[in-house]
Amino acid sequence: MTKLLAGALLTVSSVASAQTLVAMDAPPEKPLPRAFDARLGMLVGSAAAGDVDGISTGLSGGIGFRIGDLTIRGLADVYSVGDNSNELMHRHGRAERFGAAARYSFRNTGPDATLIADFWGEAGGGFEHIAWLHGGVLDRPDAELAFGVDLGHRGDRSHGRHTVGYFMDFRTFVGEAPAVAGEMATCSGPCTSATTPPRADLTMFFELGVNWGH
Repeated sequence: MTKLLAGALLTVSSVASAQTLVAMDAPPEKPLPRAFDARLGMLVGSAAAGDVDGISTGLSGGIGFRIGDLTIRGLADVYSVGDNSNELMHRHGRAERFGAAARYSFRNTGPDATLIADFWGEAGGGFEHIAWLHGGVLDRPDAELAFGVDLGHRGDRSHGRHTVGYFMDFRTFVGEAPAVAGEMATCSGPCTSATTPPRADLTMFFELGVNWGH
């Protein structure tokens, strides 16, 4: 009986020692990959400011810091605002926008892949300054939403893992439309009650450009 008890204790001790050894030998978790990202792009779409809503073109730039699948970015955009050429009124101006956004990668090829494919979504906010050609400015905050893809190449580890590629996306800015003096509540279609026009301006761009990072 004594020998049987001693054998059982020895077996339990051996199992516990093996479990402890396995736990001690487990590799530590890898830290989330980190990277800097810069990009320069071209904007083509439609910019809205009150009843001014025409074709718009411009340039965009951004810089960000990525941890894992999340990137915090600073943004700067310059684009035209104005009536289309076939409209009677010819109001034109230039918009400058500065903002910040958080980007999340829904699916990507991973931090160690040589070929980069990254599908992402982005949300943030900014501030628009629109200067009209013949005088006057419009300043307002806005919200931003974007979806896009990055395609590129990553160098080997001996060269510091530099990345270079291009991107394309759709971006939308939503800002409050300026109030119109003396505007009346109306029914522009079948309705149960009259209202003034919506006070939201929707600016939409297709963006295409190059990006690089480390």
